[in-house]
Amino acid sequence: MAHPPLQPGWIDRPHQRLSLGDWPLESGEPLIDAQISYVVHGELDQRDRPVILALTAIGSSHHRLDFLIGPDKALDPAVCTIVVADALGNGLSSSPSTSVHQPGVDFPRFTIRDMVATQAALLDHLGLSTIDTVIGASMGGMQALQWGV
Repeated sequence: MAHPPLQPGWIDRPHQRLSLGDWPLESGEPLIDAQISYVVHGELDQRDRPVILALTAIGSSHHRLDFLIGPDKALDPAVCTIVVADALGNGLSSSPSTSVHQPGVDFPRFTIRDMVATQAALLDHLGLSTIDTVIGASMGGMQALQWGV
């Protein structure tokens, strides 16, 4: 899926996509050709800095959190590395509106735990065995709570 045109206040960082293949969901159904979209602010190879995972609200993309990111803001890429993941079923990740194989009502049921499992796979892919903080707005907060569980 193409990135939407940048809006005022959005940060122009390259968004990336991790292909997860056919992903097993908690419901027992597979998500065919699962993808998770993400953006990294800061440098992943600077392992001495805190790493923050930021999670999106329902119906939004990684840009929903751009107002928190930047110099002298809550999430400063000069101080920490921020990975912002578009939630499964949302944004530019696999969702009913982006899936080629399971569009619309054919998209399988998924849970907050499924979202977190794909995020864990993303962190593994990025070589991040630990993170310092997980934050989220709205439904992203529910995902952050699941990370705590």
